[in-house]
Parts: sequence; structure tokens; C-alpha cells
Amino acid sequence: MVLASTAFDVSSQSNFVAYWGQSSAGSQKSLGEYCGDSSIDVIVMAFLYQFPNTKLDLSANCRSTFPGSELLHCPDVAADIKKCQSQGKAVILSMGGAAGAYGFSSDDDGRKYADTVWDMFLGGSGSQRPFDDAVLDGVDLDIEGGSTAGYAAYVAQLRSHFEASSDKKYYITGAPQCPFPDAMLGSTLNSAWFDMVFVQFYNNFCGLDAYPQGFNFGQWDTWAKSQSANKNVKLYIGAPGSQSAAGRGYVDASTINSIASDIRSKYTSFGGVMTWDASQAFDASSWGQSVSSALKSGGSKKRALEPLQGRFISTRSANVTAGAMQVKLELVEGSDVYISDTENTFGFHVRIQSADQPIRQGWELHIPLPVGVSVAQASAQAHNIRVHDNTLVVVDGSSINENMAFAFRVAGQHIGNEFGLPDPAKIMLYTTA
Repeated sequence: MVLASTAFDVSSQSNFVAYWGQSSAGSQKSLGEYCGDSSIDVIVMAFLYQFPNTKLDLSANCRSTFPGSELLHCPDVAADIKKCQSQGKAVILSMGGAAGAYGFSSDDDGRKYADTVWDMFLGGSGSQRPFDDAVLDGVDLDIEGGSTAGYAAYVAQLRSHFEASSDKKYYITGAPQCPFPDAMLGSTLNSAWFDMVFVQFYNNFCGLDAYPQGFNFGQWDTWAKSQSANKNVKLYIGAPGSQSAAGRGYVDASTINSIASDIRSKYTSFGGVMTWDASQAFDASSWGQSVSSALKSGGSKKRALEPLQGRFISTRSANVTAGAMQVKLELVEGSDVYISDTENTFGFHVRIQSADQPIRQGWELHIPLPVGVSVAQASAQAHNIRVHDNTLVVVDGSSINENMAFAFRVAGQHIGNEFGLPDPAKIMLYTTA
């Protein structure tokens, strides 16, 4: 049996995870072809859709079965698993899915099936192994129906096998819906040890299309740090890879890159982005490559940004009309703002001073960027920010007090060398009233 060790780093904040196997776009590449793409860190194979009477469905990627059995036997997929692992990727098998006949009636059923999974797919020695001597890196629970019984016992029994084996590192992951607590996995998530949780922020009111007000990553972060058995569990933003991948919740690459940057800056539990699925995310749009690239440009271990030492403090200001209001906008670059030529980042402050009274309604601030500058990412603490037509757009539902300030950080090609302060006279401030 071949035990392939991976270079996958579960502690990273820049991992990109893709589900594979169901060909939701209508066609898909082989597992090996997707693993040739450096954008992907984890492949989740879908699905083990029936258990404890084991049945796999990899949607035409494997059709052969063991003699006298309906159990798939997939030598070609086995070879691809080894290829993926040799390239530093983790390969995990997902159990459940939106359609299937699965579930346990008791804790004892869960424990018994954990032994079966260990022997069939992981480090055990079953007589019928669908992927032959390829050893998967773990198991994912995408439980969307049936009973909630037995899953915590299942995870605990699998972990007892993991602890008894010193051959490699194994992972347990889960894929709950974003409403908290998840109806099917909630109790299991509270009592069992998970390494990663891929929260499905789509097809629900709390999805990516509800960002920022209705987007509840913060609620999941609270769970991770206060209720989870593993207080270092990593949470992922689960996202559809294209418009057709989900009923609702799809956002374009630029938008999710901005959201992920904001979430990473606020929550240490953030682990990266998960997508459903590879066939959708890695089509002609290159959505997956763009999102993964943005994650990795931030990285899990950021180099320290150096303050601007001994540099002249630059300030630009202008008076701007917002409805019936007069406000003064001041843009400041100085010793308390960070810059890095090597990371292509630039920071600056915006100060808003109301001339007579606060702006009590919601507001939008549109900041045109200097000509020739291309921004890939932007963030402002506690604000919803995106880049559109080379303009930074900040949206907030709160009031602007008489004096308000917040800091921007932008990133993109050659930003560190070429970025200058935007012209405040060209900034537009809109109110909802």
C-alpha cells in the first residue's frame, strides 16, 4: 500500500478547496488534470452517497465494479489520487451530498462504519478498496438529510484509527449550511474534532449575496473559538464556482476576493475558500484561478509591512458636497500608514469632516484611483469595500460623525512603486436620503 505524504498546510489562511466528481457543469476533467493546476490545495471527491451500504458516485469518472458487486473499482482515479498527493495536495472523500440514501441509526452503527471506511479508503487493509492502494487524506461530512445520529461516534472512531497510525496525517472536514447552527451537523460539530469546516455560504439567506449585513461568518468564528472541540479549526468560505453552480449566492471573482480579504483581516479562524465545484470554477472564466491567486497573494504567513520611515507626510484635501451636506475629505499618507514594494501594497487614511452636522443616513464613498494603477484587492476595516471600474467603492449603513477616519490598504501589480494618493476633489460621497 502506498502512503503519500502531502505538503498541504492545514494552518494556512490561503488554501483553496474544490469539490470534484459530480460534473455539475455538465462536463469535467479528470482528477489528475485538475491536480495539475497549482491553484488547488485540497480536492474533495464527491460522493460516497450511500452508507452504511457503501455506494460511490463519481459521475462517469469510474464505471467498473468489483466482480459480483455494485461497489465501484477505480484504478484510474487511484492513479490520479497518487498524482495529486505527489504534488502536495490533500485528497478527501466526501460522504453524503444533497441526494442519496445515508445515515446511522445509532452510535454503534457510526463506529462500525468508521472501521469500514478506514479499511476501504484510508490506512486499513480491506479486501475491496475502490481506489486500490491509494490512501486518501481524510473524510468530509456533507450531511444534508437523514438522521443526525451516530456521526460524532463515527468521527471519534476514525480518529482512534488516525492516532494509532503514524504513517501520515489525516483530516476530518465538514460542510454545513451557513444558517447557524446547522440542522444536520450542528451537534456533531460541537462534540467531534474537525480540522476544517467548509461553510456553504450559498443557497441561503446568510450567503455571499447577503454580504456584509446578512453574511454570518462572524457567528461561525464565535462557534470555532468557543464551542468547537478543536479551537484551532479552520473555517472556509464556501462559494459557487459560477452562476449556474447554485440557486443563489454566486459572486464574481473580484467580489469574493474583496470579501475574503476582509474576513481574513478580521478572523484568525479563516482558512481559505471552498468551491462547488471544479467543473464550474475552472471553466473558461478562470474564476477558481483568480480566487486562489488572490488568496495566495495575501498568504498564510505575511511578511511584516514596514512603516514609512523618514518619509514626508503627504496630505490632499477637498470640500465635497453630499446631498445638502458639506464635508471635507482629507487623504493622508504618512508614518502610520504601511507600504511594501515587495508585497505590492499601499495604505492611506481617509478622513471625513462634516461642515455642519453628521450624515445620519447610510452612505457610499467612491474613490477613483490614479491613472495607470490596477488594484487587485482592497480592504478597509469594518467596511464593505469593492473595486469597480478602477474605483474603490465603500458602502456603509451607519452614520458619519462630525469627524470620521478609516484606513485603506490596496494591493495589485506594482502598487508599491506607482501608487499615489487619489485626488479628493474627484471623490463622490452619496447618501441614501
